[in-house]
Amino acid sequence: MINFDNFPTFSEEHFQSWTNELTPIEEHSGFLVKRDDYFNLGGVSGGKVRQCSKLVYDNIDHIREQCNGGILTAAGIPSPQSCITSAVAKYFGLKCLVTIPHYPDHIKDSYRVNASLAQKFGAKVYGVGNPNISGPELDAKKLVGETGYFQIKFGMNGRQVMETIAKQVENVPDSVETVVGIAGSGLSMLGVAMGCKLYNKKIKTIYPVALSGYVYKNKKMWYDRLSKRDQFDGDFKVVQSEYPYQHKLKLDESLPLDQTYEAKAWDWMVKNLEPSEKVLFWDVGIKEYDLDYIEPIKWHKSEYEKTLDREVRRKTKVTEHDFF
Repeated sequence: MINFDNFPTFSEEHFQSWTNELTPIEEHSGFLVKRDDYFNLGGVSGGKVRQCSKLVYDNIDHIREQCNGGILTAAGIPSPQSCITSAVAKYFGLKCLVTIPHYPDHIKDSYRVNASLAQKFGAKVYGVGNPNISGPELDAKKLVGETGYFQIKFGMNGRQVMETIAKQVENVPDSVETVVGIAGSGLSMLGVAMGCKLYNKKIKTIYPVALSGYVYKNKKMWYDRLSKRDQFDGDFKVVQSEYPYQHKLKLDESLPLDQTYEAKAWDWMVKNLEPSEKVLFWDVGIKEYDLDYIEPIKWHKSEYEKTLDREVRRKTKVTEHDFF
């Protein structure tokens, strides 16, 4: 349960103890599981909360002095990044805006929880007409120009994200030879690879279960630029999930798994690997599914989106569609 009225606020002491604590290793269905989903900020959970918090912390003076005291992010509707970024903004006392594909208020499903939570945390929610992630990403660039805010990019900003994940590899048992995890941006699994080298782990293979091509882009942009002495010695074998990104996969497991992300990696693992203490599943987190958090969005539009709207009105008649 998220406590909006008594939400944690930043202090140096709290931040250091909170972000440096190692999340535990558990056993589920014969596999070891790294429970990074236990990492928590006032009810918003998962390793990506740590990633975003560390990114903001490392740039906090710049954000306050050069970015009008604000952060912004682009996200898809199913992604928890809008909720996470706004929660971190509240923690640090920063202004926040998120840009996502616009949707009508009558739709109430688990995908719509994220934007409502972002709004509850005080973020302004900007809507775009393009439902693909490229729409919000372009809008975010335009909004940086309009507002001067610091952008939390899709999948977070590479090197810092990988370093926060790498530190969590410290308590991975020496028995582990294989790691499996979901790859949206891929940065979490790339961070695991970095951590294997940092702590001299005996892991032979990492399987990122990909939902898109971002893992290849981020590997080339961030990981491949590391010096060879910082790179994983084993095999980094990207496998493609058989499920599309938008598909909700509900599994009957004792472990709570995010239906958009972790469930698809777990499904691949149980179909392809035998249960063993040599196999570890990296659980990044699970987003909020409580529909009671949903509220009408007070939509905003960037000047860029307003320009697109004017062009559409000039060229064609507005037509109704039922895309969502």
